[in-house]
Amino acid sequence: MSSALYASGVSVDQAHEDDIWHAKWFPGKNTLATAGSDEVVKIWDAKSGDCLGSLKDSDFAVTSLDVNAQGTRVLTSSMDNKMRIWNIDNSSSSGSLATAKPALTIDAGPINAWKSRFVRIVGEDGYKEVVASSTNCGTIKLWSSVDGRKIQELNTSRPNFIYALAVSPDGKKIACAGVGSHIYVFDIEAGALSCTFSGHSDNVRSVSFSADSSLLVTASDDKQIQLHDVRSGSAIMSLSGHQSWVLSAEIHPDGQYIASGSLDTKVKIWDIAQRKCMETHSQHSQAVWDVAWQHSSDEVVTMRPMLASVGEDSSVKFYDPLLA
Repeated sequence: MSSALYASGVSVDQAHEDDIWHAKWFPGKNTLATAGSDEVVKIWDAKSGDCLGSLKDSDFAVTSLDVNAQGTRVLTSSMDNKMRIWNIDNSSSSGSLATAKPALTIDAGPINAWKSRFVRIVGEDGYKEVVASSTNCGTIKLWSSVDGRKIQELNTSRPNFIYALAVSPDGKKIACAGVGSHIYVFDIEAGALSCTFSGHSDNVRSVSFSADSSLLVTASDDKQIQLHDVRSGSAIMSLSGHQSWVLSAEIHPDGQYIASGSLDTKVKIWDIAQRKCMETHSQHSQAVWDVAWQHSSDEVVTMRPMLASVGEDSSVKFYDPLLA
């Protein structure tokens, strides 16, 4: 299908030595971090495709990757059960690397940090940053990003492996899912479940909040993408069109579109209002493990966000917006 919204941009083939599982933008920048089974985090200039640097501190695959809201820190989880926080120099436009070693390493214990995310909690005195991690027994753990202490635990009451984790941009909600069809949304301050969703019929691979924290998009092995309202706890819609497991889905910063990546090697862009796929991209030759929209920072507004995708073919693909 010819593209009306996005065109193929820079492509980096053999960007890693093995599968690429994760892609995260630095807020307000043309800079993307990627990671996967080759144990290395790489940082890319999306306009040129140049690698700006890499982070490596173990010989284990990276199971999770995140960048904080300021673009000053990178968080990784690895198969050695450790989470690592890396300081990044964001004084340059590209976000060059500031250190070759992590500033903090948290030993979470066996399968206690498969996925990890920064949590930006806003209070009367500003904000504090903690780390959330998912486990193989249905719990979410919160950790201090200063000294690595465990400070809180959230329980889904189902002892299932959680391999999808997201934090709302306003820092108030955590969503998680994994083995089984249920999605759980927690109120962080209350330390309790605020709602659950059960519309999928198979394992849930991906959960992601909208920019205004009101919506949650989920992707599943049932080949479905579902959109949920976390304010009312109600399901909004289900989208189908992929021919195999949907591995990742994310809502466009303006809330108009959803991007998805699948085992069927396709990247699709969906119009939420019209409830249909607007275009399909076929640049990958193997499974697309992650898709990510470029987004704004507190200081820089990204008016026309790029899209990135990564996959089993070890490539990074960038997509340029065509419409104003």
